[in-house]
Amino acid sequence: MDFEEKLSELKAKTEEICAKNCSMIVWGTGAAAAMYDKAFETAKLNICAYTSNDAGVWGGVKNNCPIIAPNEITAFENPFVLICVKNPQFMSEIRAQLSEMKPSVKNMFVDEFMFGIWADIILHNIERLEDDKSKKIYKSIISKRISGKDKMYEEFEENGYFALPMFQIPDEKEVFVDAGGFVGDTLERYLFKKLGMFKEYYVFEPDKNNYQALLARTDRLKREWNLQKDAVIPIFGGVGKESSVLYFKEVENGSSASHYTSEPGGSESKVYALDDFFRDKKIGFLKADIESWESDMLLGAISIIKRDKPKMAIAIYHNAADMCYILDWIDKLNLGYKFSIRHHTPTETDTTLYAYCDELSQGME
Repeated sequence: MDFEEKLSELKAKTEEICAKNCSMIVWGTGAAAAMYDKAFETAKLNICAYTSNDAGVWGGVKNNCPIIAPNEITAFENPFVLICVKNPQFMSEIRAQLSEMKPSVKNMFVDEFMFGIWADIILHNIERLEDDKSKKIYKSIISKRISGKDKMYEEFEENGYFALPMFQIPDEKEVFVDAGGFVGDTLERYLFKKLGMFKEYYVFEPDKNNYQALLARTDRLKREWNLQKDAVIPIFGGVGKESSVLYFKEVENGSSASHYTSEPGGSESKVYALDDFFRDKKIGFLKADIESWESDMLLGAISIIKRDKPKMAIAIYHNAADMCYILDWIDKLNLGYKFSIRHHTPTETDTTLYAYCDELSQGME
């Protein structure tokens, strides 16, 4: 079965499920499920409850829905479960657990279901991709995510955020915006790729431990590259669709999985709309990897994107909505953007959408 046939089959399957008005239950309450909060909102899914094998969360509430024990699933009328975990072993175990219930419970992996809903957008995105390599990567990654596979050996290449030649060209006038600076890893790669030639580098990071590591790395790099004192500007905060204060849940041990949430429980953190922050400054390059908040970031940057038409390297791997909607959203701005996709780890993380308005002279094989 080829890619288009598989998508058509999934589309028919998801349409049938939606037509039956099933009681939709999400299996997963951890970080993986949090990445899908906005995807479920975008898809306008009517989630009835969440569940997990973790007894510690039973009786709680997530997104205004009860968190139930698995043995309560069959109490719902016509239940249907979206398996929203990322570990392939857990996915298989949960599917087996659902099949053993009396009666057995219908289910799908979350990406399997979401890509079925958005099959038409996926096909349109493929047509909009500029090069055959991008089309092959996009199809392959979606196919693997549908089946619950997490190894992306064939798709993997290095040079994250800088895989295309025009994204590496040194420009002493460039203002770079790093949304999701983590511990300064992108900053260090940027300096090598650009030979230290740029005007200003703004880096946003809301995790306090990551931010401290970012500051230490920034100080070292300023010395090693003989940078001006104000060339790199770290900002302790995140980016979003509007300037505000939100809750931020931090994950220990330097993880990049810390994330914003609308639910109380984390620490308060500033969020900046890029339209506000860069109202009086032109930007040339926008990179974002912000744990499923990329769409919100773009909504808060629409004015500067229209004004400046920056090169953009945007992470689209956090959930199925991002894989489908971010390219489509930028395309509908009608600014003349072209699109390529590259994948930068051997696992399912770090799929990057490259958007640019200039012609690429080479490197598109």
